[in-house]
Amino acid sequence: MKLYSTLDKKIVEIQPNKEGEISMYNCGPTVYYRMHLGNIRAYVNWDILHRALLYLGYQVKRVMNITDVGHMTSTDDFGDDFGTDKMDKQAEKEGIQPIDIANKYIDTVLDDFRALDIIAPNGKEIPNDLTHEKVSEFGWTRATEYINQMIEVVKRMEERGFTYETKQAIYFDVTKIPDYNIFTGQKLDEKKVGAREDVGIDPEKRNPADFVLWMKKVGKYDNHLMNWPSPWGEGFPGWHIECSAMGTSILGERFDIHTGGVDHIPVHHSNERAQNIGAFGHPVVKYWIHNEWLVNKEDEKISKSKGADSLPEIVKLGYDPLDIRYLFLSVNYRTKISFSMEALDGAKNSRKALLNKVRELGQEKGKLLEKYVEAFKDDLDNNLNMSGALALINEMLKSENSSEDKLATILDFDRVLGLNLNQAISEDSQEYKEGQNEELDSLLRQRIEAKSSKDYLKADALRKEIEELGFKVIDTSQGQIVSKN
Repeated sequence: MKLYSTLDKKIVEIQPNKEGEISMYNCGPTVYYRMHLGNIRAYVNWDILHRALLYLGYQVKRVMNITDVGHMTSTDDFGDDFGTDKMDKQAEKEGIQPIDIANKYIDTVLDDFRALDIIAPNGKEIPNDLTHEKVSEFGWTRATEYINQMIEVVKRMEERGFTYETKQAIYFDVTKIPDYNIFTGQKLDEKKVGAREDVGIDPEKRNPADFVLWMKKVGKYDNHLMNWPSPWGEGFPGWHIECSAMGTSILGERFDIHTGGVDHIPVHHSNERAQNIGAFGHPVVKYWIHNEWLVNKEDEKISKSKGADSLPEIVKLGYDPLDIRYLFLSVNYRTKISFSMEALDGAKNSRKALLNKVRELGQEKGKLLEKYVEAFKDDLDNNLNMSGALALINEMLKSENSSEDKLATILDFDRVLGLNLNQAISEDSQEYKEGQNEELDSLLRQRIEAKSSKDYLKADALRKEIEELGFKVIDTSQGQIVSKN
C-alpha cells in the first residue's frame, strides 16, 4: 500500500517491519466533551485505513489511546486559562470528578463510533453493551491506566540525559535532538510556544520549545484533581508522554504507522518523536500519516471552540450517521473538506442512490467479479483513493454482469466502505406481503400492468400514490419489492 508519509513529504510504498503485518497507533479522543465532526473525520479516515489493510490481506495490530488526564488548554482555547487541564476544567463545570467526566464521554465516543460503523481497534464490531469499563479489551488504551509506564519512559530519558528538572516540572530538552523540527523545517529560535506544551510562567524553563514530561503538584497545580506518586514528587503526566508510553508498551520499540491530524505535526508529534529517540535511542515510528482538517466556509478548522456540531445534533436535523461517514470517506484523507449542509445533503443523496441501486439487485448473491475486485484493491493501494473506488462501484453497477454477481461484489467492497449495505438489504427482506392492505394491493397490480405495457408515466404516478400510503417500492430483477417507509 502507498500512503503519504509526513516525514518523507511524499507518497511512499509502506514496507512494514514484519512482512504481512501492520502495527498502527491512532491518536484518539480527549474525553472531556462530546466529539465534534472534526474529530470524527479523523476516526472515519483511520477506520477506512484499518479496513483497507485487512481487505488487502494484512494482519493488523492497532491501538487507539484515550486521553483522560493531562491535556492542557491554551490561550487560543480559553483566554486566560492557559495551562488548565481540560479534564479538571470540565469536572469543575459539571460538578463531578475528572474520572467520571472521562467515563461519561468515553461512552459517548463508543455511541458515536457504533453509529458510524467504526470498528474497534482490535478489528471487531463494537458491541452494543460495551462501555468505558471494558474498552481495553477492544484495543483502546486509557492514559490513567499507563501512568507507571509513562514514569518508566521518563526515567529512561532522564538516565540518557534528555531531561532537566525545575521546581514545577520535568522537561524534555529539545536541543538534545538535532533534527527535532524535521517535520516542519523550522529553526528552534523561530519556534513559538505551542498549545498544551507550556505551564504558564516557569522561570527555570530553558527553551520555549522544551515541553513537560511530568508536572508536579505545586504552585498553580497544587489543587490538580488527578495525581500520582513519582520519583519527582506527586503530580501528573504531560500530554505528549502518554502516546510514547502507550504505543511502545503495546506495539514495541519499533512500529509501522502512527496517525493523527495535521494539527499534531508541529507540536504533539514532533515532541512524541523526540521522546521516543530520547528514551529508546532511535525513532520508534516508521511512517507518520496525517489527515487534513474539516473546515468551514471561511476555511477555518472546525473545532469544539468554533461551535462545531456533534453527531447527535446532525442526526436531529434528519441525517443518518452514515451520511457523515459517506461524506468523509468520499474525500481523500489528505484533502481539506469544506463542511456545509449542502455538502452533507450531497453525501446523503449519493448514499441513498447507492442504497437504491444495491436494493435493486435483489437478495441472491453470486460470485465475486474479480476484475472489479482487483481494481478496487488498486484504488486502496493508491493512497486510499476512495473517490476512485466509489467511481469504480458505479461503473460495476452499470455493467452487464448479473445482479447476483454485482451484489456479492459490492457487499465484499462494503467490508471497507462500512456503509452497512447488507443490513439495508436485510431490512428489505421484510417487505410487504400481498393481502395486508387492499388499496395498496390494487395500486401494485395496476403498476405491474403499467410496466408490462411500458406505460412508465403511469407506473411512476402509481409509485407516488404508493409512497403517499407510507410504502416504498423498488424494482428488481425479481420484480417489485415493497416495504414500509
